[in-house]
Amino acid sequence: MMILKRLIRSTMVPALSAGFLFVSSGIPAGQALASDADAAFKVAGKVVTMKEVKKANEGEFFEIEKRRFGLIEQAAREKYLEYFWEKQAKDSGKSLAAAKSEFLEKSGKVSADEIKTTLGQFKDHPQLSKMPKAEQEKQVKEYLKSRKEEESLEKILDAARKSKELVILATAPKEPVFNISINSKDKVRYAVIKDGTDPTAAVGCSGNDCAITIVEYSEFQCPFCKRTLPAAEQVMAEYKGKVRWVVRDFPLSFHDRAKPAAIAANCAAQQNKYWQMYKTIFENQQKLADADLEAHAKLAGVDLNRWKSCVKDSKSLEEQIDANMKSGMSFGVNGTPAFFVNGRRLSGAVAYAEFRRVIEDELTAKK
Repeated sequence: MMILKRLIRSTMVPALSAGFLFVSSGIPAGQALASDADAAFKVAGKVVTMKEVKKANEGEFFEIEKRRFGLIEQAAREKYLEYFWEKQAKDSGKSLAAAKSEFLEKSGKVSADEIKTTLGQFKDHPQLSKMPKAEQEKQVKEYLKSRKEEESLEKILDAARKSKELVILATAPKEPVFNISINSKDKVRYAVIKDGTDPTAAVGCSGNDCAITIVEYSEFQCPFCKRTLPAAEQVMAEYKGKVRWVVRDFPLSFHDRAKPAAIAANCAAQQNKYWQMYKTIFENQQKLADADLEAHAKLAGVDLNRWKSCVKDSKSLEEQIDANMKSGMSFGVNGTPAFFVNGRRLSGAVAYAEFRRVIEDELTAKK
């Protein structure tokens, strides 16, 4: 069930209220986060403040503070639900366990039609399709029941917040706007990626003169990165002449072909074929073996001998990729894809509407 639960949750289920699923931040109980004015350490007698340390690692500190706030929200959630079940038990004259069980049983009812619909949506999933039909139905029923129970609990909590029975007094951390400097090694484009055209040619704006700069941290083996491509192309078409789009490699350790693919694309970049390679690799994401990458490079139009030589001697490119990873982590990136629209972070497979919302905000602010 856990495999199916992860699969369906990633594609169907809205996240619970912010913070409820965060893990421990590693901050000892009872110890508050240091204020910006506090001294962090000394070097040769010179004091370095927390403000200075945070400035160099804004994203990581934000994630710590967000996890800390999440723990407070989680504790508040659990405490309120304890109160709610006790009240239910008192009002019904039943034991606390019986009142809770009855409520969840009623809210978690799943119909045959719901099971059938969900099975239809995931009929082609390789792991689910290998199960006997009875097991498939059992897995789906258990998941849908769990989801409905979670949704009913969220309705209880939403009502408690609206009625002020549940009030979070701690202040939620405000995500910083990150100052990301673009460097000469970054891969930059100003237009959609089309065969036979050069997306790196400035259109309407160039470099820092562009009203919008979007920095993408992604990797070639990530399915969610591929899923965002249509939205990215729509942004470049709709906001032509206003946007500079930058890509930085962020190959995740559990994707064994992500780094070789990044090296392959960077070697194509040495022949001004990065974006052609970028497009080709994502269009053939299931084919990332060495021979496949060579075929992609050929399709992208590179000089194969030069490209092979670059791939073989890729130490400097690996250092560049590692630097991109380090910069991403300093901004709080811990998964792919992650986007920064004029320094404002968007994470995951972002839809065009979300890009548009932030872009319009930024354009309005510049008027």
